[in-house]
Amino acid sequence: MVLLADIGNTTTVLGLTNDKKIEAVWRLPSSRIETEDELFVILDGLLKIKGYSVGGIDGLCVASVVPRLNRTMSYFAKKYLLEPAVFLRPDEFFPLGLNTDNPGEIGADRLANVLGAKECYGNNAIVVDAGTAITIDIVKDGDFVGGAILPGPGTSMSALFSQTAKLPEVELFFEDHYFGTNTEDNLRIGIVNGTYFAIQGIITNIIEKFEKKPIIVGTGGNIDLFLIEGGLIEVSDPDLTLKGLRLYYSRVKSFEEDTTC
Repeated sequence: MVLLADIGNTTTVLGLTNDKKIEAVWRLPSSRIETEDELFVILDGLLKIKGYSVGGIDGLCVASVVPRLNRTMSYFAKKYLLEPAVFLRPDEFFPLGLNTDNPGEIGADRLANVLGAKECYGNNAIVVDAGTAITIDIVKDGDFVGGAILPGPGTSMSALFSQTAKLPEVELFFEDHYFGTNTEDNLRIGIVNGTYFAIQGIITNIIEKFEKKPIIVGTGGNIDLFLIEGGLIEVSDPDLTLKGLRLYYSRVKSFEEDTTC
């Protein structure tokens, strides 16, 4: 079994996988993972519930956008798994062309998303990942060609709440009317509906660059806010990032086995 870790600014998603499928998934606040020993205690309890143990994990593959936690994951792998952690990077193991100005700047979560999208949905796809930030990533003819980044709904809500004197924090969901008659509705329409229509507009423009319409895949902890009937997102795949990580790990390990004397 291999442990997969998608470390985001707000949430860390842990997945346990064999060669064929994701066996279990857990979501934790990234703030809870400070040391390798804290991670062991948390993970040991989660694994036991599913009938597994840390001792049954053969390796760790990480996609991280939180640099301070990279060392924690490295220490955890060396101390408890006795194997170095594999970090997803735009290197020789990454199978997609990266047709962008600065491939080294691409977030590891975005790399995992496009890798998972190509593997599961083909050479032409658009991925919408809704989390702390919303990323829109494009796979065209089997290569990653770029995308867009927007603030996530929670980020927008926090910014308004912290920078204004009277606006409250509200529960976020898509409103089925065009304008609000109270402050809460006004906020939801501005934040959720506004972001939804921004996503729709960006995707519509991107689709025009394809000869044939690509598949639109949604993932991330907040994607349910934007799965609106009649919208452009066709498939919801909550494990897409983990699937990309699994594939990357397999490629790294296959290379290591091929070069072992």
